[in-house]
Amino acid sequence: MDFDTILNSPFVSELKTFLASTGLLSIDLLSYWTLIQIGLLLFSILVARFLVGILKEPISNRLRNIEGQRGFLKFLVILHRNLFWFLISLQLWIGYGILRMVTWPSHSYITRVAAGLTATWFVISVLTRLIKNRFLSKLVAPVAWTISALYILGVLPRAIEFLDYASFDIGTANISLLSVIKTIFMLGLLIWLALSASNMINSALEKNDDISPSIKVLLHKIIRFALLALAILVSLSVVGIDFTALAVFSGAVGIGIGLGLQKIVSNFLSGIILLLDKSIKPGDVIEIDTVSGGTYGWVQHLGARYTAVRTRDGTETLIPNETFIDSAVTNWTHTNKIVRRKLPIGVSYDTDVEKAIELCIEAANATQRVLKVPQTVCLIKGFGDSSVDLELRFWINDPDGGVANVSSKVYLEVWKRFQEHNIEIPFPQRDLNIRSSVPIEVKTKK
Repeated sequence: MDFDTILNSPFVSELKTFLASTGLLSIDLLSYWTLIQIGLLLFSILVARFLVGILKEPISNRLRNIEGQRGFLKFLVILHRNLFWFLISLQLWIGYGILRMVTWPSHSYITRVAAGLTATWFVISVLTRLIKNRFLSKLVAPVAWTISALYILGVLPRAIEFLDYASFDIGTANISLLSVIKTIFMLGLLIWLALSASNMINSALEKNDDISPSIKVLLHKIIRFALLALAILVSLSVVGIDFTALAVFSGAVGIGIGLGLQKIVSNFLSGIILLLDKSIKPGDVIEIDTVSGGTYGWVQHLGARYTAVRTRDGTETLIPNETFIDSAVTNWTHTNKIVRRKLPIGVSYDTDVEKAIELCIEAANATQRVLKVPQTVCLIKGFGDSSVDLELRFWINDPDGGVANVSSKVYLEVWKRFQEHNIEIPFPQRDLNIRSSVPIEVKTKK
């Protein structure tokens, strides 16, 4: 296809018609009033830049001194950041009003369009900054401004016709640029609404104390998945996509799962199983052996792929859900929070063992978190090489507060009482016998 054929094609002709409908191609750039309007635009930019340089620091200092009213302060900060566009728009509207009073409306066309575009960009920039999701904010701003610009130029209906005309065929389906844009817009809007509704429902579930934590997480995941699936189906049906065409896509997804997504599916199903059998739930204190070593901590979050466990040092370990299915897990708070701790203690053979047992029980009962019921006991476990081996057993009902720290406090109380009563905690002693056929000569210095 040669260059002349491309220029005379229906698509290029339609593009020329669209550009001509904007009125921009008919502007005489060398006319007197056109040069005045261009000069007014450049002057407005320079003045705005100058004023922003003067006002930026004083306004910033003023905003730093405002206390309270966080939402209103955020709005003022957004206005301050877009001060440049506000000043340009203000000057152009003033200039447009003056031109309308002294000349024909056609001689102020460029100024009117520039004023409308800058004012629209200022408003859109302010409003989109209020959106918490940064990606969504950056996506909405140019799309909204493009639509507004086409409307200001008076060619929005013509642009829609042009996008609908630019189409291509895939099999028996005809897909236009307009249908693609509508699909993306509807899909983004409905997914945002689905996620927002899911978060609202999750907040309502969190406030309900009659539902267990695991059921809350399960309901949230089911509702979130259902709303996202509904959003996708509705967006596709709105733009007129035949659902029978999804059969090929679903087959491709099935092959993808079979080839490379086994772990993802396994972790997802394992997460559902954990939520259904309530073996692991948010808030539980667990201990599990992983590839990197033992992990002890609190279950913070049950995700679709992993479970977040916060350890005592403040870090979060993300453990794949299938690990909880395949490995043994110690859940300190599965059915109840009452757990028993066993502390080995050794005393020397010349100690009054009955007194030592009494002091150990007294030390445990003096510790704040140790329960009185069930009772604390201290047993003789055996006779070691250098000590009588005792075992102190006590109960606590708050393992989420830590178990090593309460053991340390009990040990400290035992140590204090043993010191007061001169009870010795022995250490291993070894007798070394040297046997040799060669006499050993010992010399002393004189």
